[in-house]
Amino acid sequence: MKKGALYKTIRVFAVLLVAVAIAVTLVILRPKAKRQVPVEKGRLVEVLPARAEDVQMIVESFGTVVPRELLKLVAQVPGAIVEISPAFKEGSFIKKGTRLIQIDQRTYGLEVKRRSVQIKQSEAELKRLKQELVNLQSRVKIAKSDATLAENEYLRLKKLIQRNVIAQSQLDKSEQAYLASLERLQALENQMALIAPQKEQLIAARDMAKVMHEQAKLDLERSGIDAAFDGWVLEKSVEVGQHVTVGQQLGSIYRSGKLDIEVRIPAKDFKWFPAGLGQDTAVAADVLYENAGQNYTWSGHVARVMAVMDERTRTLPMVIEVDELVIDEEKKNYFRLRPGMFVTIKIKGKEIQEAFVVPRYVVYPGDVVYTVKDNHLRIKEVNILRSYKDWVIIDEGLTEGELIVKTPLSSVKDGMRVRLTSGD
Repeated sequence: MKKGALYKTIRVFAVLLVAVAIAVTLVILRPKAKRQVPVEKGRLVEVLPARAEDVQMIVESFGTVVPRELLKLVAQVPGAIVEISPAFKEGSFIKKGTRLIQIDQRTYGLEVKRRSVQIKQSEAELKRLKQELVNLQSRVKIAKSDATLAENEYLRLKKLIQRNVIAQSQLDKSEQAYLASLERLQALENQMALIAPQKEQLIAARDMAKVMHEQAKLDLERSGIDAAFDGWVLEKSVEVGQHVTVGQQLGSIYRSGKLDIEVRIPAKDFKWFPAGLGQDTAVAADVLYENAGQNYTWSGHVARVMAVMDERTRTLPMVIEVDELVIDEEKKNYFRLRPGMFVTIKIKGKEIQEAFVVPRYVVYPGDVVYTVKDNHLRIKEVNILRSYKDWVIIDEGLTEGELIVKTPLSSVKDGMRVRLTSGD
């Protein structure tokens, strides 16, 4: 073997020997392992304290605003429209008594005059008849006197004829005169008997003339259409010069101040309302509307409850009455509720005493919540009174101040150890 190769071999063995020596030394000097009992720290959870409070039940619904009192303007008499008020425009406010539309009234004015003349004619006929009655009464009185005289003359001559003092022809003439006077008296009495029916006929004619006169005045009045209340113009459908007929719609207005909103409440929410709803019990409601990113709220109330439930949807219609104006105190301006707006209604129902309102996500299937006591998790069954949006209202199963686990957990068991976050 060469000297160089031998030197390399010795060096390798030397290195190996040193390495073995170091390894043996490390093994001999290593520390002995100590037996340690594992400490269970538990899961880290976030909690919220249970707080009992008086909770007012809110029943939320939606509806469209409609006028509480809508008046359709129709023509009651035919004619051409000669004038329209400048205020009679869609969206304009009108005061009570404003003449909105005027139909040509000349024909109706002439009719009033004609009927007035007829009344005067009838009254004149009654006066004439009254005077005729007076004249007839005088003539009857005279005719009775004449008949009495003729009768006396006839009786006198009849006695004389028995003594043969006068001729028979003279007695016959006297009898004829007596009968003629009786005939005249009877004719006058017949005329007087006809006075009463004639008077009744003239009175009826006068009364009819008065009725027609009132009708003519009513038609004259109806030729002008006035606003029956303070309100807003909803629709205008005529122009000046247009000829209208009876019953033709000219426009519509609605009363200012109060508006109605019909909402439909599901049967399951009836229990949240007090007894006597819509009758003796006043139930408040908030009406909410969003416009250009700003929310407006009107205060209203349940005005009435419909008598019939919708068979198809199983909902009960209710009518909410609300003031049309809401005042923005901060900006000192007004915002008016208008028909056609789609709004949210929050009806304030019963108040539940000492209930717990918690987020819906802390309640697990089976109506249980996880609570923490002495760093141990407790599974508790609760009674859910109502689920409303993202919240759950609990009336049984929780106590004041009890810590409810907010952190989502799975595979849990009652009594397991947990840790609370430093923030709680």
